[in-house]
Amino acid sequence: MPTYDFECSSCGHQEEIFQSMSASSTKQCPQCDAENCFTVVFLTAPISFVKGEVKTIAQQADRNTKNMGSYELQEKRLKDEISDSVSKQKRETRDRHKAIVSMTPQQQQHWIKTGEKP
Repeated sequence: MPTYDFECSSCGHQEEIFQSMSASSTKQCPQCDAENCFTVVFLTAPISFVKGEVKTIAQQADRNTKNMGSYELQEKRLKDEISDSVSKQKRETRDRHKAIVSMTPQQQQHWIKTGEKP
């Protein structure tokens, strides 16, 4: 038997109820005792799993990762870490160049002589 979320339309009381699928979807509210106002609502989306053929890119990526050997997986993670550090260095270099280009000629000369940003 599944668990359903019920909500009262008059007082707003919410409760999870364990009942059969053939049971009524409207009930009496246990909080305010109002008739036919305690109805089924979906607070969380139902989760379903389908076995078989892969349908999305994310499913394919998960499947490929599961099928990798431990050495391949370690190598892939190492490459990802290296590419992250390289992109961080490129981003820092680009930011530094932007700062230099935005300086006036006097500020650039000051920075070249002293090594300090004006």
